[in-house]
Amino acid sequence: MKTLQVLLVAAALALVPAKASAGDYEVANVMDDALYGAGVGGLVGLGLMLISTSPTSNWNYVTQGVGVGIIAGAAYGVYRSSRAFAQVEDGQINLGMPTPQFAVQDTPVGLVLVAKTDLIAGQF
Repeated sequence: MKTLQVLLVAAALALVPAKASAGDYEVANVMDDALYGAGVGGLVGLGLMLISTSPTSNWNYVTQGVGVGIIAGAAYGVYRSSRAFAQVEDGQINLGMPTPQFAVQDTPVGLVLVAKTDLIAGQF
């Protein structure tokens, strides 16, 4: 049963194109990062499976590695994406979801957790 799961995950990853055909470049970057994360996670899981005391009974290491890699890669892609609502690049305005940034600020009342987000970002 585990072998079937590994084969299904491998087949699904083989069918996904290397570049996402999304209109938004941020979505394409998140997809790319998730796919790379899946590959790295699968390789790490395979390595852990091979050095375990019973490799044939630890195929779940590969599937768990792929799952963790997809989640970590997607999270990294979202973190790396635009942090502003409107971003100006090469004369084009790209709209996106602003990513909040959290910080601890020292105030007269004590330390306070603050959140901020940029509405417009660009290089001039």
